[in-house]
Amino acid sequence: MQDTTNEKIEEAPKWKGILQLAIIVLVVAVAIFFARAPSREFLELDSGGGLTRIEPTAAVIQPQPTAAAHSVSLTGTVNTLGSVAVIPQAAGEVVYVAENFRTGGEFSADETLVQIDTAKFDLRLANARLDLAVAEANLREVRDKQSRGNLSLARNQAGSIDLYLDLDGELERAEARVQLMRNKIALAEIALDETRVRMPFDGHVRVTTISVGQVVNPQMRQIGEVYAKNELRVVVPISMFDIDSLQPVAGRAASVIVNGRAYRTVVERVSKQVENQTRLAMLFLLILDQENTETLPLPGSFANVIIEGPQRENVFVLPEASMQINNSVWLVDDGALVSFTPESLGFTDEGWLVTAFDIMDGVVVGSVSGAREGLDVIPIAAQNR
Repeated sequence: MQDTTNEKIEEAPKWKGILQLAIIVLVVAVAIFFARAPSREFLELDSGGGLTRIEPTAAVIQPQPTAAAHSVSLTGTVNTLGSVAVIPQAAGEVVYVAENFRTGGEFSADETLVQIDTAKFDLRLANARLDLAVAEANLREVRDKQSRGNLSLARNQAGSIDLYLDLDGELERAEARVQLMRNKIALAEIALDETRVRMPFDGHVRVTTISVGQVVNPQMRQIGEVYAKNELRVVVPISMFDIDSLQPVAGRAASVIVNGRAYRTVVERVSKQVENQTRLAMLFLLILDQENTETLPLPGSFANVIIEGPQRENVFVLPEASMQINNSVWLVDDGALVSFTPESLGFTDEGWLVTAFDIMDGVVVGSVSGAREGLDVIPIAAQNR
């Protein structure tokens, strides 16, 4: 009795394992079947119970040639043609700093921005003027001697003059000394003038680090950095494709928006090389009428730039949804897809600007399921494109 019971206990797990294995095999077979089954998008049952292929639809448009201009939207930075380092040309104690010569300040041409103590420079100029007075007195004395020597020579029949009156080059030396003293005065005046720090242009102060009481000299680091008005530029990276689409680029008008404020600009020039890493060139846009513009953008500000391209004839304006991979489009030719790459001219608010081409039975808008060259499709008119 006990042996029979043990035999039944041993047989039960065996049948359970076989059942589990059968279930696993069945699940795998079903998965393989459905994985290899055709897509329902292309198949349906016919009246005889078989499967028939359904061709996908393609929304198409019939664009008409027109005249249009594209625009290029870019992002740039406000910059200057160059900043000027303010370095003192004279040594001494700073006795005055203009209120305008502060970071963010604005100054006029020839305005005194910093004044260095002039005491020693005034003294040098005064001494130079005294030296000139002495030299001029000496010159007058030499000329007087020359005058008396000529008179003596005229009275002496032997043709000789008193040794006391023999000048032999003294007049030339006296005249040279007078000129030397005049040059010394001019140098002293220049040195005195250099105690006044100023700029030859109207400008803005980018940064300054000077205050009254500091001692400066020409060998020290700069005491400030300024830039001139009328030298603001908007520097914009641009691709070679966009440059070609805007030709001629120089002189083309552009709209620039900085911090919500619009400025009129014009393309001044284009860089003659591209960046090694980005492969982009640089446009330099001149902000117009800077002299009369109340508020100018600050260097370093970001700028949104829109450049209007030339008016072109015989072009298509396609919806951007028509653009496929690598700037190509799908065309429908006799019920089949054909790939075509049009000549791209840029973008407008209305869409993608391309040179007009043979559209065959229409340009496809949007995606087509399983799209490939030669795929049979059913073209339908695109709605609201």
